[in-house]
Amino acid sequence: MVSNKVLAISLSLCLTTLGWATVSSSAYASSCGSSVISGDDAASGKALEKVGETRLRVMLFRIYDAELYSDNGSYSDANEFLLKLEYARDFSASKLAEQTQDEWERMGYQQNEQSREWIQTLESMWPDVSSGDCIVAHKTPDSGITFYGTDGELGVIESSEFADQFLAIWLSEDARYRGSRDELVGVK
Repeated sequence: MVSNKVLAISLSLCLTTLGWATVSSSAYASSCGSSVISGDDAASGKALEKVGETRLRVMLFRIYDAELYSDNGSYSDANEFLLKLEYARDFSASKLAEQTQDEWERMGYQQNEQSREWIQTLESMWPDVSSGDCIVAHKTPDSGITFYGTDGELGVIESSEFADQFLAIWLSEDARYRGSRDELVGVK
């Protein structure tokens, strides 16, 4: 049987690092982040284009589905990104934040007062998620990330350093699940 820690790590990679909703998910979950993707709330004012998608499974358990969008349909030279994670399991906000911190430590990011503040902010901003819920991270040029959940905007962390570090969990060549990363960035 899979331990909660293994599932949490997998989720973290999904988020703390992303198909998506289960058949019984709400109608909004399938459109989570759609106003940004369609261009209504995109920094460019244009619709974002899908770069890639992946499904994370750990020991046969589906953890989440992820989709990556950008302003030009490419990962390498895009200015605006949207990472959509739709969960297939239940996780508390504190577990998601903890896994984000664990991934940063694994990737060698310095743990300092600033990173601890970011983790605390994430823990208070994010909701607990259930199967079918989503969290969207929207990065605009030279700024931080605006987070959206199943019911709308969750909050903003305005730091390009945070944005780069957070998205690295899924998009860096050092991502834990390299195959999933490659699918997201359109390499596979």
